[in-house]
Amino acid sequence: MTILFLLPGDPSRPGYIDPGHEREARAARAAGAQVAAADHEALCAGESARAVSGVPAGPEPVWYRGGPLTATQYAGLAAALADRGRTLLTGPEEYRTARETPPDATPSARVWWVDGVPVLTTAHADAPGGAPRPTTAALAEAAKAVGKSGNRFVTTDLAPDAAGTWRTLAVGDGQTGGLGPVTDAETARLFEALTATGSGFPLALTAGRLTLRALPPTECARLADGGTAGLDWVDGAPPEGTVEGAGIMVQLAAAGLYRPGWGTYAITRTEDGVALGGIGFHGPPDETGTAELGYDLSSSARGAGWATDAVRLLASWAASRPEIRTLRATTEPANLPSQRVLLRAGFARTGEKEGMHAFEYAGNGGGSGAAAGTAEPVGEGGPAAP
Repeated sequence: MTILFLLPGDPSRPGYIDPGHEREARAARAAGAQVAAADHEALCAGESARAVSGVPAGPEPVWYRGGPLTATQYAGLAAALADRGRTLLTGPEEYRTARETPPDATPSARVWWVDGVPVLTTAHADAPGGAPRPTTAALAEAAKAVGKSGNRFVTTDLAPDAAGTWRTLAVGDGQTGGLGPVTDAETARLFEALTATGSGFPLALTAGRLTLRALPPTECARLADGGTAGLDWVDGAPPEGTVEGAGIMVQLAAAGLYRPGWGTYAITRTEDGVALGGIGFHGPPDETGTAELGYDLSSSARGAGWATDAVRLLASWAASRPEIRTLRATTEPANLPSQRVLLRAGFARTGEKEGMHAFEYAGNGGGSGAAAGTAEPVGEGGPAAP
């Protein structure tokens, strides 16, 4: 499903995006979304139908990214879009619950949340002087406020007090929050997340102690370049197979073959967000509805059932998708730990493929997963590039 971003129009050129939001427009288009302009002055004047007169009619859902509106003005926008067959992904009642408040004088970090996942951290737009990075505990506390808001696209402003304890200063609607001085890559990261979740794909899958966090192309690029993608890794850095898998996703994106949901995920602990490895697909389902899955764990995370849990969770999600008919995995013949993971997670051995043991997801394990590539028989599930 293609989604539409509604951005402020250029007052001097009706139908064109305001130059101050052109970077966001480029990021939205690059993520595969549509873009349309809204007349902010008309929205503020209560002339909602005129404000969106240039928005094409259609069923695709809409993210609003523009100037602040009152709750009444936003409700008018929702009604005007509904007349054109479109629905705002943040409804009027959810918008009403989020209020942008001035930041504290302390330099604060602004965290951008999409469906409860912190996808980007920036300095506050009104205080862009290099905010410190919030701790994992601070994000966990902020997540509680995000959950209470009921809003899918939220900002939280956080800052440490004199004692070094992080506080949540404000919760605001992400659609109208100032993005501030960010890079093209940071803008792309936010719009990739919004496009994926607006199209119905998860940014995170959670089952008990385990959370799989989606890593869109810009995050994969950070991993492939030797970074951490903003995650704390159990062994200090992502394992080699996860980095290789991220590089594959970057190549797919460059070729126009990346699809939300069918990329790389970080395997993380739900309780503290620490990353243990990576899992994902070698690409989206092909014309026959077939996709292949692989995974990789950090050395210190092996042998504790994390691979089985991750494979089971991601395969269960994949099998529920209408575009999937067959989910496959391969492992080296000598990699017995990986083969046991696959069998426990619901895969069945189907034969050989280019010298590798081939498996297909049968579903009786409640999910699936796979080790692929040049896995070594060390620990539970050897390294594999997703």
